[in-house]
Amino acid sequence: ISIARCSCCMPPFFTSVVVAMAYAPTARRALVRDGLAAWCALTSQSQVLRSEDMLPAAMEETYSVLQDATRRRTALFDFDVPFRGEPTPIAPFLGRASVMVNVKFDDPVTLEQLPGLQNLLSEFSAQGLHVLAFPTDQGWFEADDSNTLRLKFKSVYNFGQYPISVVFDKVDLLGGNALPLYSWLTKTLPNPWGVKRLVFDYEKFLVDGSGNVLRRYPRKFSPLAMVPDVRAALAGEPLPAESAQLQQAWQDAKREAVKSEYAFKPGLNVYAFGSPAS
Repeated sequence: ISIARCSCCMPPFFTSVVVAMAYAPTARRALVRDGLAAWCALTSQSQVLRSEDMLPAAMEETYSVLQDATRRRTALFDFDVPFRGEPTPIAPFLGRASVMVNVKFDDPVTLEQLPGLQNLLSEFSAQGLHVLAFPTDQGWFEADDSNTLRLKFKSVYNFGQYPISVVFDKVDLLGGNALPLYSWLTKTLPNPWGVKRLVFDYEKFLVDGSGNVLRRYPRKFSPLAMVPDVRAALAGEPLPAESAQLQQAWQDAKREAVKSEYAFKPGLNVYAFGSPAS
């Protein structure tokens, strides 16, 4: 609906509703859109309606739903992400459900993880799934700059289609210079043995459209095994109980963290302030 087209009949209330539509989940945007269409149709038939007239009950309910949606948003929407050299609000990159993952192009599990993430997107992006990828120099060092990494992920794995799948700029994800988003993510949902930081590349966080962190997955857990969780998150339903496969994957990750060269190890490949390259 065009605001310009409806400005002659639109009370101030609707201006705020139209602006808020940009930040509401798809289903609520449709509800507000249909309500606005009904209002405009009504006023085109009768010019006696004024902006102070009582709002239709359905529109009052719509506005209440929109207010509730805003109140339910978590702190996730307050964060910026590094994109093309600038701090950028995270909201435009989030979907009805989103997977946040710290990536490393040269990690061998990339050969399994990226195709798996692409398969998830092929199946669910039309329903609102987005994947946000965060590279870092911490851990196993990677010499490529951010733009080169974006080109590599796109050319090799066809990963990188704004805003559905985005590779952000390289940034610290642990320590004193950690991206605030990741400090919040890892403290909001520690891993099963209580660690409130990343332990490996390709740890995956599933969040819903309101920014709630629903589940955390270890490095080698296949994105294809996340399908039931993603489907539930997109539908706004509770996630199924943790599978035995996920529980076993976390046990394996705990053992691997002791010996793997791809684990984040404070004092060895992760420092309190800065990456090994800085």
